[in-house]
Amino acid sequence: MDLSNIGTQLLFTTVPVWVEKNNGSQASGTGFIYAVSPPGKEGVTIPFLITNYHVVSDSKRGLIQMIERKGDEPDRANKVRAEIDGISLQKIVDRDNDLAAIPIAPIINQFQNANRPVFFKTITPNLIPDMETLNKLGAIEEVTFIGYPSGIYDDYNSAPLIRRGITASPIWNDFKGKPIFIIDAGVFPGSSGSPVFIYNQGSFATNAGITIGTRILFVGILSEAFIRSEPSTVFLGLGKVVKSTKLKEFIESVVKSIPID
Repeated sequence: MDLSNIGTQLLFTTVPVWVEKNNGSQASGTGFIYAVSPPGKEGVTIPFLITNYHVVSDSKRGLIQMIERKGDEPDRANKVRAEIDGISLQKIVDRDNDLAAIPIAPIINQFQNANRPVFFKTITPNLIPDMETLNKLGAIEEVTFIGYPSGIYDDYNSAPLIRRGITASPIWNDFKGKPIFIIDAGVFPGSSGSPVFIYNQGSFATNAGITIGTRILFVGILSEAFIRSEPSTVFLGLGKVVKSTKLKEFIESVVKSIPID
């Protein structure tokens, strides 16, 4: 395993999320670790576990699973789990954009203090494209998303599943006037909360022609699968993606309210 490979690193940004609702029902989803540095606080990083609000809403408790760290590498044979109470899961949310953020530093520190440090990689704001970059994207772009569709993952190697698709609506458009875009891909329950990337290796197309190199942009969070319910339930192979710019705005507002010494 080559941890210097960007694609491989992306595998370790996500964690499975299992939730018990107040009515006793259970749900699963995907979470990813998003880390920000507060302005003016050099050397300070605040990591959040990000998922969809609908995954954690009306929850009694949740459970996440992480991989232990051995030196600078993941110890994939050893996993640790942490329970999160329902209040914490629903304390920091953006209902309008179906986002939830859970400060995860206490959990990471708890494992560290128990001599069971965890291995993970973070998604950071610098991967979020600005409007100039977004407007230069093509209407049709290949997208990659990582998560746990229907709760399925490689539990032996502690690895999520990587899925691919294309944009069904341009990222630079607000679909139906909302800060979302649509992808054409195999989207199923459990994928909710998956980070969505434009990830090109070797070369990619731009307005200027073919560019040689690697491109990675964090463009959104998978929120919903489109389903036709009549005459029977059919997944349409379409997914709604909340734009990553809304996550950036949300977390920036949250960080401003956190007292930092």
